[in-house]
Amino acid sequence: MEGKKKIHFHSFDAFRFFAFFKVFIFHVPLVITANSTSFQLWYNEHVRFGGGIGVCFFFVLSGFLITYILTHEKLNSDRINVKRFFVRRAFRIWPLFYFLVIIALVIPDDFAKQIGFHMVGSGYPPDWRFSLTFTENYKAIIMDRPPLTTPLGVFWSLCIEEHFYILWMIVFFFIRRKLIPYFLIISIVISWVFRIFHDAIYHTEDIVNADLFTNLDFFALSGILGYLVAVNYQKVADFVMRIPLLVRYFYVGLVIFLLVYQAAVFEHDTWFLSIFKSTIFALMFTLLLLVFIPQNGKLKIAETSIFTYLGKISYGLYVYHIIWVHMLLRLFLDYGIKLDNWHSYTLFTISVFSATVITSYISYRYFEMPILKFREKLFPNH
Repeated sequence: MEGKKKIHFHSFDAFRFFAFFKVFIFHVPLVITANSTSFQLWYNEHVRFGGGIGVCFFFVLSGFLITYILTHEKLNSDRINVKRFFVRRAFRIWPLFYFLVIIALVIPDDFAKQIGFHMVGSGYPPDWRFSLTFTENYKAIIMDRPPLTTPLGVFWSLCIEEHFYILWMIVFFFIRRKLIPYFLIISIVISWVFRIFHDAIYHTEDIVNADLFTNLDFFALSGILGYLVAVNYQKVADFVMRIPLLVRYFYVGLVIFLLVYQAAVFEHDTWFLSIFKSTIFALMFTLLLLVFIPQNGKLKIAETSIFTYLGKISYGLYVYHIIWVHMLLRLFLDYGIKLDNWHSYTLFTISVFSATVITSYISYRYFEMPILKFREKLFPNH
């Protein structure tokens, strides 16, 4: 059994930024016309395609880290401090979540439409009963369309994260440590069952896999790795270090290749992929985490890297970026600037990204960080 001190996993903050950036590129619109160049077509069909996989990576990171934290606590104290775990998660997620939810609920509809606070296309009006209770994803399932007001449209994943925290907290509180792997394996199977019977359960066409249970394999498969690292980090690290460095670099390159060409590899109308594609993604990202596990390994992203810092503010990046996308899109449309060429698309992308980073930095330093410091006084991260 490992010592009492938890491990800080290098590179994981940078991974959060990369996960966000995939979502970001997907949400930045590029209009394809008959005059589009072959590179524009390739970029749109490969680089921009499949932004949801960025959310999948977020889920995998959460599954690993939360399972590691809870298993570590179970090993060292033979119990889970539910209050401590819940409050620490709440202090990280709730303040920014409720700040933006309240804005979305109180902003007048006409003004929201005027400044670009409405999602492109149709959607349902804000419903406080769901928005305030982390059940926006189920409202979207009921309505079979996304919410109209931004940024509620991206909050479905935050709702799933919150449901995941609660489920893992409850299960780990009651379950014996030796039964944790069985719970994780069963969770993977449950995700398959829910995807198989999704239509019969939810009766939706446009909103799919927006609940916790159809996403359980992301959390559980990476959770298996988190469990193994908590039980015996050194054994896992030694296993990875026996893999030739060139092979580990090759795998990182393979993941990047599959992300770019996921449409060609994974987007086929087959029963197998409709059920197991998410599990394949979960395994792909879990193995990516695995090769970065050793603390003394050469494969790492420096803590001083800009990607690492941006990863630390990735929560803000994720929730603010969609606001800037829609607000600046409204501005561009008002001035007749079309996003069908590289000049306007690049200008739009840089403008949105810059505004998002600045907003997230200000939010993190002056709003989120003071709350997190107060959290550490209440429940230090041992």
